[in-house]
Amino acid sequence: MTPEQFKIIRLAAGLSVRQLATVLRIQDAGTIRRYENGSREVSGPVSALMEMIHNGDLPERFNPVAPG
Repeated sequence: MTPEQFKIIRLAAGLSVRQLATVLRIQDAGTIRRYENGSREVSGPVSALMEMIHNGDLPERFNPVAPG
């Protein structure tokens, strides 16, 4: 997954950098920025989760704005 694809999916999902970090269980939101600017390669598992977000296949429990 390219940095551009990563960012496009995040934006299309309506997630902030911090919200996406929460969804992906990443403590440092700076990691999301590094994925997006290409200074860090998107790992296979993160890429798979991003594809799930893009396809609407991520379980509801991962929704950072779920009522609760």
